[in-house]
Amino acid sequence: MKIHFGNGLKILMVLCLLWGVPSAAGAADEKAATASGAEEELAGESEEKDVGRVYLEPTVVTADRIQEPLEHVTKSVSVVTTQERDDAEQYFLPELLDDLPGVYLRRNGGPGQFSGISIRGSGTQHTQFRYNGFPLRDAADTQSTLQYFIGDLYGASNIEQVEVLKGTSSTLYGSQAMGGVVNVIPEKWVDGLGLEWRNEVGERNTFIQNGRIFYGKEDRYYLDIDPQVVTTDGENNGGPNDYYYDSLGGTIGAGLRFGPGMSVEFSSITFDSDLALSEVNPALDANGQVVKNLASEDEHRESLMTQQGLSFNHDVSAFWDYGLRGSYGRTERHYFWSDTPGDQSNYDGETTYLEMQHNLRPLDWLTVTAGADYEKSVYDGREPRNPYLGDYDPVYYNEQWDSWDAFGQIGVSLLEDALRINAGGRYTHHERFDSKTVGEFSAAYAFDTGTRIHGHTGSGYRTPSLYETYGGYLWNGQVISIGNPDLRPEESRSYELGVDQMFMDGQFTMGLTWFRTDFDDLIIFDGFANRYENASEAKAEGFESYVNVRPNKRIDFAAVYTYASSQYKEKDSDIWVRREYLPRNKASFITTVIPVEDLRASVRINWSGDRIVPLYDPSWNKVRYEEPSVVSVDAALSYAVCKWLEVWLRAENLLDKEYTESGFTMPGRWIYGGTKITF
Repeated sequence: MKIHFGNGLKILMVLCLLWGVPSAAGAADEKAATASGAEEELAGESEEKDVGRVYLEPTVVTADRIQEPLEHVTKSVSVVTTQERDDAEQYFLPELLDDLPGVYLRRNGGPGQFSGISIRGSGTQHTQFRYNGFPLRDAADTQSTLQYFIGDLYGASNIEQVEVLKGTSSTLYGSQAMGGVVNVIPEKWVDGLGLEWRNEVGERNTFIQNGRIFYGKEDRYYLDIDPQVVTTDGENNGGPNDYYYDSLGGTIGAGLRFGPGMSVEFSSITFDSDLALSEVNPALDANGQVVKNLASEDEHRESLMTQQGLSFNHDVSAFWDYGLRGSYGRTERHYFWSDTPGDQSNYDGETTYLEMQHNLRPLDWLTVTAGADYEKSVYDGREPRNPYLGDYDPVYYNEQWDSWDAFGQIGVSLLEDALRINAGGRYTHHERFDSKTVGEFSAAYAFDTGTRIHGHTGSGYRTPSLYETYGGYLWNGQVISIGNPDLRPEESRSYELGVDQMFMDGQFTMGLTWFRTDFDDLIIFDGFANRYENASEAKAEGFESYVNVRPNKRIDFAAVYTYASSQYKEKDSDIWVRREYLPRNKASFITTVIPVEDLRASVRINWSGDRIVPLYDPSWNKVRYEEPSVVSVDAALSYAVCKWLEVWLRAENLLDKEYTESGFTMPGRWIYGGTKITF
């Protein structure tokens, strides 16, 4: 059901939605907030103010689960900042991640449609998402990933930065981190009263609105409420129906300090969406050309993702601090196949997460991190018994399990902080599967010449999902089981070696990193056996590179290139096959210019190489179609009218290029305009 209402009512509904979110508390580690106390002071010393821009020494929390300067980490971490988001006037976070080295965004159409994030040629199921340090999961997903909700990730106004940790990271983050981790970090511990109102309108009746109101006092407490609305008619691809998408949601953050070094924080993130599904999926015609996908008149999906988290943080002394955290997340995906009551499939999941982490610094050169976590996953499913005979009585599925993990890492800093070494391990005890132990080692050395070399190796795993283990469907009233209780967890081993170079006090930086990941016991769906199997191994190898140039205060240029060769072996075969949907080559070029004070222009050029897409021909033969490479151009122009008002125009697919991704028709030129009011 599409949403059509006035702007004021939209915001009222969002506020009501957020007000009604269960207040069962949460927030991630307060040390992820770069605006807090001493960090603010340090940032103030290192910041460089340019015309219309402010550059801060970036700090990250995802690499080692503690806050540290980016230049001190021993692993590959990329960061998307608020400044970069504002330069592009782009609030769809996955689109910004697509410009990072080693990261690829796959989209099946316009706003809200299925999207996936792949890191260094790994599958989307190997990317773990986190908000404010808490894992975001869909326990009802076929692979326990967040893939069906990535299209909802329009950033709230309070997002401070997004960190991407690349390479196998199961030692610190457990299952699903075999490819990497994406951690969305909100701003916290704000001071004073602030208001923000961002309105954006675009073609095809597109409306994106972000609001923000926050209040805090001298790092004693804060409250931050950020409602959000996204709605669009979407494309119709020449058919009678639109790919509409409507989403209501936002975030809430709050914190209270009891005294020096002791605080409690709460966080919440919610998206409630409705989008059209396809009636005609991509296929090949008799001439080998792609048949356009078309939206259905009746079929649609209603989805909910919500998570609330609570954290208690205590700095016991200068040598010891710890945190206790817990979160509850729920996902709902309800597929409506027609207007007939009961003709629907429901996939609902729940995730309960508890964590304890201690950080010890007994010596200036030694840091010890130790912790444990508990996770419970619940899958509730519902299918109509036999819709072909008009029997829509629901048949229910319910499965659940839990796991306990212990993890630790030792960090050593030597030679006046020039050499840094980290080593760690994790032990996993799962209710259903055998226990698992993984580990990692990383090191980095910084020369006085501005050169930095770094290396990392680690082992990882992914526990089979509840659906892969117990899933099934109904056919003519009979339950067909496709799950496999005998599955084994997937395993991986990754390697990387890289070098970064800085010139002219950071005005020119560049880097090159080689990587390789080997996967064993990869889980696939065997169409002949009609169930999931541990049937294949895979590998991904390549390199990622970047160049950043800031010759003066008015020009910023970035170039990124990634080569990733991703292959796998099919069941009972020794032949390596190129992985579907992923390009081998990908590059982005972004230029931001400030010609005069308060005027900012940004241009993004993205090149994505050819991809292999499995499609069916008119005879229902499966064809490995080679989707052509594509170059797309986006642009944005913004002007600060006064201190509290900014206006902008932006364009996606500026050259109106006709192309497909994964066989799905992508939108043509899309023009947006908007205003942002800040007090």
